[in-house]
Amino acid sequence: MAPVISYLSVWQIAGLSTTAIGALRTASIASLATTQVAALNADEVNALTSTDLQYLVTTQVQAISSTTMQGLIEAQIQAFTNTQITEFTSTQVSALTGAAIGALSATELQNLTSTQANALTASQIGSLATTVLNNLTTTQVAALNTTQAQGLTTTQLNALSIANLNALDVTGLDPTQVSGLDTTAIGNLTDTQVATLTPAEVAAMNASQIAQLTTTELQNLSTTQANALTAIQIGSLSTTVLNNLTTTQVAALSTTQVQGLYWAQLNGLSTSNLNALDAALLSPVQVVGLNTTTISNLTSTQVSTLTAAEIAAVTAGGINVLTTTEIAALTTTQAGGLTSAQIAGMTTTNFSALSSTSGIPGLTPSAIAGLTTGEINSLSTTQGHAFIMSQISAMSIDVASALAALIQ
Repeated sequence: MAPVISYLSVWQIAGLSTTAIGALRTASIASLATTQVAALNADEVNALTSTDLQYLVTTQVQAISSTTMQGLIEAQIQAFTNTQITEFTSTQVSALTGAAIGALSATELQNLTSTQANALTASQIGSLATTVLNNLTTTQVAALNTTQAQGLTTTQLNALSIANLNALDVTGLDPTQVSGLDTTAIGNLTDTQVATLTPAEVAAMNASQIAQLTTTELQNLSTTQANALTAIQIGSLSTTVLNNLTTTQVAALSTTQVQGLYWAQLNGLSTSNLNALDAALLSPVQVVGLNTTTISNLTSTQVSTLTAAEIAAVTAGGINVLTTTEIAALTTTQAGGLTSAQIAGMTTTNFSALSSTSGIPGLTPSAIAGLTTGEINSLSTTQGHAFIMSQISAMSIDVASALAALIQ
């Protein structure tokens, strides 16, 4: 004869007290129809003994409502067998509290099917203790979708075991999560993970994090990734890290990025990286701080691309380390950037290298004011004839007299 409880309606089942439920025999629990099981509330299920719970078959386990699942205490979750837990539907899994999931043993957690694991919500993921989170297998971590990955807190991410961190699809993280990774976590990322970081994730990293990247990882940043580095990030890099960039990466720096570099960084660049830099993108303020070694290490091509404003910003000493070939190649526009202080400080060798067709004609009246008689005397007659009246008018009497003697 079937137990009396099997004849009760779902309404009667729902109305049973926890005392009455707790007094039921195992046979009675096993006889419950799925509709009756579905009528049980959390308090009633929590009143069942572990023996009673373990008598529930698959259809009965899966009949427990998600609302009831949400109210289960940790002890009841722990009372289910490993087999029963693998029978939970994805809806039931997504209804469990973080505490309930945390009550699962490492084996039970690792035995969750991919369907069940995919059912975990971002909120559930984010509520897991770091110990519980590290009980997930690398396969389960690798299968986390973007929504789930973005449920992870900074604390959880930084506490991941290296194996689980390396299994994580970092492209699923949001920039804020990446910015919260400590230097240890950044240092533990694989080359492949770093190579897959999105431009937004790269832009979220601070100087300390970027410094943790290996030379290989830094040099393997794609053009898109490297272009995502902000001026602040670029400006905060040590010269060692900056010189770990490839010449191709340096050559691809944008105007904003180049102008984020400080004097110490520019003067600390290796010759190869300095020569790869688009010097025309430097601001006059940056050029002011270039030392003579850096100026002398610029290629003739780089010098030829300097703007008039950049030429004007070069120190007098910097002008004198330019080669005579570079001086001779100055365009009229570039020569127009030369200042009186630069002209006054130029060696006669460099001054006499100015072209009669571009260099000398380009000198402004204000620059002419810096001319010395020695510089005039170093010129050829052809160069002397290149001066125009507005320039001559700006000369001192002594300099003008020296020019007159030269061109007579």
